Amino acid sequence: MSHIPTKWAERDDRLYITLEVTSPSNVQVNFEEKKITVSTTGIPAQTTTPRELNCELPLLKAIKPEESTYKVLGACIQICAIKKDTGYWNHLVDLPARQVKAWLSVDWNLWKDEDDNEAPGDNRDAGFGGYGDMSSMLGGGAGGMDFSSMMQNMPPMGGGDSDDDDEEEGAPIDDYAEEEEEAPKPTEVPAAAGESKDSA
Repeated sequence: MSHIPTKWAERDDRLYITLEVTSPSNVQVNFEEKKITVSTTGIPAQTTTPRELNCELPLLKAIKPEESTYKVLGACIQICAIKKDTGYWNHLVDLPARQVKAWLSVDWNLWKDEDDNEAPGDNRDAGFGGYGDMSSMLGGGAGGMDFSSMMQNMPPMGGGDSDDDDEEEGAPIDDYAEEEEEAPKPTEVPAAAGESKDSA
């Protein structure tokens, strides 16, 4: 039986298994206590031709078939298998390493060591198949920024000019007005002087 390129990670109570196949259709996943069987039609990773695919995962330990689920996405099939007994397995399948190294690898994006404590309120499915919320995609949202406080500290709209600035800008206009009133006086004096010379 052929094997679909597969990645996996685990928590103390579940397994995250991702089968890398593009445009999967006619997907059938069968859960047994110590085996998961998958059949589908799709394009396996690193190929371009769709074909029928079948794989069988002989699990290292037992799971709860009735509580295990799967999800079909555009580029993969994701499986969440619930362990029968809590505890870390460290290996997914009951096969020699030489038989699985070509198609099975650790999903380091989801991997968490056994001694890593779960944070309060930690969503175990977050990041797996897009189960997390939008804030996780944005790096934790706005990082605690207070937008109301930001708006209060922003300068007023319209350039933020004060009344004092308006007064300073208005002062030169008054000076120009005074100059315009005084401007005709020098022209009258030469005209009068010219008439007196002609009369003399």
